[in-house]
Amino acid sequence: MTRQPAFRLAGAASCLVWLAGVFAAAAIYAEDVAKSGSAEASPSQKQPQQVCRTFRVRDEDQVWLVSTRHLGCYMGGKNWPTYQIWLYEKGTWQPRTEAEFFAADSAEIVTPLYVHGNRVNANEASSYGLSFYFEFVGKLDHEPPVRFVIWSWPSDEIKGNLKDVRAKADRSDYEAYYLACFLARMKPEVHVGLLGYSFGARIVSGALHLLNGGAIFGHSVSAGEHPQFRVALWAAAEHNYWYQPGQFHGRAPAAADAWFITINCCDPVLSRYRFLDRCSNADAVGFSGIYGRNLLPPDVNARIEEVNVSNIVGGTHDWRAYLYSQWIQDRTREYILWHPLFGSASEKKAMAAVAAE
Repeated sequence: MTRQPAFRLAGAASCLVWLAGVFAAAAIYAEDVAKSGSAEASPSQKQPQQVCRTFRVRDEDQVWLVSTRHLGCYMGGKNWPTYQIWLYEKGTWQPRTEAEFFAADSAEIVTPLYVHGNRVNANEASSYGLSFYFEFVGKLDHEPPVRFVIWSWPSDEIKGNLKDVRAKADRSDYEAYYLACFLARMKPEVHVGLLGYSFGARIVSGALHLLNGGAIFGHSVSAGEHPQFRVALWAAAEHNYWYQPGQFHGRAPAAADAWFITINCCDPVLSRYRFLDRCSNADAVGFSGIYGRNLLPPDVNARIEEVNVSNIVGGTHDWRAYLYSQWIQDRTREYILWHPLFGSASEKKAMAAVAAE
């Protein structure tokens, strides 16, 4: 005796149950339509359509690329270093002069400047830099105009991991000098937001140390009044005690209006930072934070915000994990685009001036 008829009966029964469900749903839908008078959902019931913007440079913005890849390791001298400069226009990089860049200085337009990390070639520097511009500014309509600067330095990969990072650490100190010379030529009324990633953070803090009267390897930068700075450092690859008075970057903290520094104790690269320097065995700022912050002057210490982002970034040393974290991106934007920050040095100064009146 075959089981086929039973199978068919079971299938027919299932089909009848399914049809009954369809008819019931149709009846309920018809009743709802009758009550509302329309088969279309009301505006309050509609879900807003999410539209992702494609890359653009807003008409009111400028995006510049400044390169030092042609420069050797040299400090000092009577003349400023010479930079290779381009302006992004209509989808291409157009060569420009230093004079044209500095002519665009304005107190009305914020100048965010991004310094990339290690193992980034020239093409990647410009491409990644455009991604940073777009995420921080280009995709948004409400941000004021900016002059966004991508800083491109020679960080192409060198064969041998330890040889590579030691060479880039050395280059970072010279690069700090080049960045300081560049920033020193801006007008003092310009508001600059500095974002450094990994060795880029070492470059940024070294430049501020020089601009605030410090020296690196016995060389300093002759500068009068310098621009106003706010700083964001992601995964900073520099010794965690360098910000102390008298240390390698000891004059940096007081040079900026406000600092935002991320800490990630899960970073697999920064966990091995102590092998970089044969003598000091130091942790990285981006791994453990600033050592001995309580030794800084109280007003300087108050300018620094350190945030543990281990739960956001996790076990990686990748700038994408920072840039595409909405929280890190939003908080960084507040610093480098000079949004209002409660307790910043500039705001305290403004409040004091108002109180004096």
